[in-house]
Amino acid sequence: MGQPIQTLTPKINKVFDWIHRQSRTTTVFLNFLTFGLIWFGYSTVRRITADSTKIAYDNAVNLVKFQDWLGFPSEAEFQKYVIDSELLIKVANCFYFIMHFPTMIVFLLWVMFRKIEWMPQVRASLCIATFTGLIIHLAFPLMPPRLLGSYGFIDTAKVFGPDPYALGIAKAANELAAMPSLHVGWALLIAIAAIKILKSPARWIILLHPILTTIVVVITANHFWLDIIVGAILAYGGWLIGVKYWPIKAFSKNQEELNQETVEESVPSEPVSE
Repeated sequence: MGQPIQTLTPKINKVFDWIHRQSRTTTVFLNFLTFGLIWFGYSTVRRITADSTKIAYDNAVNLVKFQDWLGFPSEAEFQKYVIDSELLIKVANCFYFIMHFPTMIVFLLWVMFRKIEWMPQVRASLCIATFTGLIIHLAFPLMPPRLLGSYGFIDTAKVFGPDPYALGIAKAANELAAMPSLHVGWALLIAIAAIKILKSPARWIILLHPILTTIVVVITANHFWLDIIVGAILAYGGWLIGVKYWPIKAFSKNQEELNQETVEESVPSEPVSE
């Protein structure tokens, strides 16, 4: 077992070395590839689950009951606190539909041009969190709260506007992918990465991004509490895996240390002369 691993590890390290190079061309290519794969995965899941409306509805109803059993407050109650403020609701709707992809793109551009040494870790974390989320979308299609009017939820985009679905964006969006909330997941991932990368005490202000995103997805009835929790877990787990276990050289180093310890243990100690 040890010999094949020792043989394979240097080859894998060569791939990771290429990915880890600080070449702008390599970084741009890998970033485009990442977003291309994410969009392809998202579109594929959307097509596969397009006819899962009944399943997504049943899952949503069961999730509401499960959250009630856990003692979670109803998201509809939070809507009631702000539903009378049309301006606030419209701002929240715009935030939800505008901030998701552009914020991540801007963040990746900042990392690429200002903190490129962090690019492989950030990109790996994004891929781990997002593709895990897409697998959950596929395995557990879930209707968002805004489509459960009978439970007291209000579709704020349709009632107050702006409604991007009415403009044809619905063709590109997966409306049965509430679990997990990648809006919250991506926002938290950006915050975690920025706090880790930056050294200024002011860096903690970036936590406002996931906090505001969480508030927005609730008052616009786009996600349940458990969607948010799972999205946050994916973000944190993706960061831990992408950073703590990147690059694979860490494995190689551990393997070399283990081999060295084995060699040292196998060498007989010299007898002590009297």
